[in-house]
Amino acid sequence: MTLRRGRKGNLGLEVLPLLDLALPEPGQELLRDRHAETVTAISDALLSSLDNPSRLQGWQVQYAFEAVVVALGSVRLIKTEDSGLFYFDDAQGQIQPPDFRIVLNDGAQLLVEVKNIAPIGNGLEAKIRAADVTAAQAYAQATGGRLLYALFWSRMRMWTLVDPSTFRLVGKYQRLSATDAAMANEMHLLGDGHLATEPPLTFSVVMNRDQERVVERLGEGEETRALTIGGVELLAAGRIITAPDERRLAWFLMLHGGWSETQTSHFDDEGRLERLDYVFAPDLPDDVAVRQMAEQGFAFLDTLSTLYTRQFLEAVTTEDGEIRALREEPEPAVLAQLIPDSYWERKHRVLRIWRFQMQPAIDTAPPVD
Repeated sequence: MTLRRGRKGNLGLEVLPLLDLALPEPGQELLRDRHAETVTAISDALLSSLDNPSRLQGWQVQYAFEAVVVALGSVRLIKTEDSGLFYFDDAQGQIQPPDFRIVLNDGAQLLVEVKNIAPIGNGLEAKIRAADVTAAQAYAQATGGRLLYALFWSRMRMWTLVDPSTFRLVGKYQRLSATDAAMANEMHLLGDGHLATEPPLTFSVVMNRDQERVVERLGEGEETRALTIGGVELLAAGRIITAPDERRLAWFLMLHGGWSETQTSHFDDEGRLERLDYVFAPDLPDDVAVRQMAEQGFAFLDTLSTLYTRQFLEAVTTEDGEIRALREEPEPAVLAQLIPDSYWERKHRVLRIWRFQMQPAIDTAPPVD
């Protein structure tokens, strides 16, 4: 099974529904004669949104979730649900479409509302208006599908997918702590999981000693030398990685795995640089944690969803965190392709990988008929 994009947007067509918002009341003129009025209304609305960082971040996170689902490649379909007009019978109260409809491989349908939990205060509690949750539940009941909330804890770059029943009502808001969200997390439904490997992962730049030359002598034994890179090596726990797919995976984990990086220089007996090592390893709080890691033989990286979100956000934001794009076209099933099923069947793997699927501690799934 391979996901692919259903259709490409056409700006000439997609802009037409905006006329209804830009020109809510019919005029005596023809639409084409109201071009300037339309452009002004759309331009003003666009500038208002571009000047609203929280709105931009919310949309960016929504696109990030879509990209994660596509990159995990474990569903049949994901579609934007909350676009376009709709009419409903309000006898039972308000309804509110969530952001996405997802069809799983077993045919189950999920309706997912995405929320960015900004690092305001301690950034460890989600707060959603109770009326909005009730309206989203009413939509799910009317259209078929299980409502879930995809919460992005931006401080930790962590995704949790939770049932509304995990929230607690406090006044006019439904609240959920990050701890409780992690306990009820159902991201495994989308193919998410934790990765682990043997630390450290090392990117080594090896110098070509034969092409080293003196550029300038500074006196008192000091001099400036020009160095030439002879090659690079990727290592896992000190072992050189040669297989192309293992090298790709190691590079991806070094860039996005969440481990800390240190740089180490190696010199020969004459003080000449032999290689530069960029070493990636987990931060361990104490000697107890070091011993535990040594005993189990591996250290955890972040979840696949976090790895990909980190890559996604790096692609659409500047180094200063400024937004330069809302989305980047995802590569379907790229995370599944990083570690194919045959990976664990190999007898000689230099990069040893463990994969864990986390199940929620609290069963909130609906009963099966």
